[in-house]
Amino acid sequence: MATTIPILSIAKPVYGDRCNGCGHCCVNEVCLLGQELGDSKVCRALIRKTDGAFACGLVSDPYRYMPQQRTRTWRMIDELQVGAGEAALRSYHAQMLGAGRGCDSD
Repeated sequence: MATTIPILSIAKPVYGDRCNGCGHCCVNEVCLLGQELGDSKVCRALIRKTDGAFACGLVSDPYRYMPQQRTRTWRMIDELQVGAGEAALRSYHAQMLGAGRGCDSD
């Protein structure tokens, strides 16, 4: 099966500057979270938004991109308080990726 690398249309910010969703970091190296999904060359959780920017599906929609057996505990939390499990999982993934800390791709 051939892999597809998305076309990057947004210029990469300077290392340390605010993230603009250019996707360079995800295309250049699949993170550990993406590798846990079985990806090594192209991350299947990399989402292209309508504005041309990229986002991580494990942050924006983890239940869609994670195997169902790996979300079971989070879904049980959702049963106790609607959306609490998924919100916690999104936050956890964002923290693991360093979201909000600036561009980390050089």
